[in-house]
Amino acid sequence: MRALAAIVLLLIATPATAVAQQAPAEPGFAERLPRHWCGLFRWEGEALEQVVRIAFTRAAFRADGRFELNGDGRVRYRHEPHGETVPFRMRAIVEPATRRIEMFEALDAPRPDYVTDGSHVGELAPDLQSMRLVWTTRSTGRRGALELYSRPPAAELAQECGVPSS
Repeated sequence: MRALAAIVLLLIATPATAVAQQAPAEPGFAERLPRHWCGLFRWEGEALEQVVRIAFTRAAFRADGRFELNGDGRVRYRHEPHGETVPFRMRAIVEPATRRIEMFEALDAPRPDYVTDGSHVGELAPDLQSMRLVWTTRSTGRRGALELYSRPPAAELAQECGVPSS
């Protein structure tokens, strides 16, 4: 009876002390994930589209099994001249097993016309060549949609990219 009680106690205690682990990344995930992206962002309820370009220059697996990318981006309204862009920094955190991605924007100097109080959350396509995300502003709940497509590795951030019309 004492042995049975010890086994029951062990079974009850094991789930409470187990550490949750991320599922391992598929082989080659880090190598297959593009670092250069281009696409469109649009606030819900608005017709104006913003052209977004991102170049991730640093990438590494974290201790928790997620993959983190950091880099720079440029954004402009589609109707604005190509040279009038706003530079920003982007940090992305990817869960390789589910392809869930969350991206955070930051500016070196705050601007009244640019929101960084939130994040883009979405999913990478199975082939890792596109992603769809929803931006949610924390303070207001305002949302917008971002759709990005991979670019060739040699693409420069300042270089314009062709994006599909929505």
